Amino acid sequence: MKWEYLITELVYRRFSKPIAKFLARFNVSPTSITFFATFVGLFSGYLIAINRIYEGVVVLFVSQIFDCVDGDLARLTNRVTRMGGFLDRVFDRFVDAAIVVGIIALNPLKLWLIGVLAIVGSFGVSMSRAMAEAEGAVCKVGIGGRDTRLAIIMVGLLLKQYYVTLIIVAVLGFITTAHRIMHTLKQLK
Repeated sequence: MKWEYLITELVYRRFSKPIAKFLARFNVSPTSITFFATFVGLFSGYLIAINRIYEGVVVLFVSQIFDCVDGDLARLTNRVTRMGGFLDRVFDRFVDAAIVVGIIALNPLKLWLIGVLAIVGSFGVSMSRAMAEAEGAVCKVGIGGRDTRLAIIMVGLLLKQYYVTLIIVAVLGFITTAHRIMHTLKQLK
């Protein structure tokens, strides 16, 4: 089990695999689950923005489960496609941004700058991997993957430590992006 997907494997997949098995009986499209998971994730950002923190965290948790269901369902029903993987990764970025924007909305004057840095750092993690893989490099390194960032955000929200949470997410994002850049440059030399 890889560090990057530790929470996915230990937590989310305990729920997503049984759900995928259930949905497979009804010929549900994995892509429809991708859209559903995205909608639920965006909704969690809205709940956070209107200061319904506990509900927002629960909905984010459900979103993460369904973010796994689509892939589990695709593998179970032999409907894995490049299009599905592409949509899943792109839509994840919208959810990531919605969650951070929801946190910023709680106190815009105080949180906007660190929130923007958290979004940029998070996107840097994803983009550095995507660009590395586009060049043929393997780039699954770093401590600040999506699982880690979202776990930190959920805990930080529950503890009502919004500023500190965004600082940690931003710092982890930039450290992981730098790590992935260096790792990729070594491979491409």
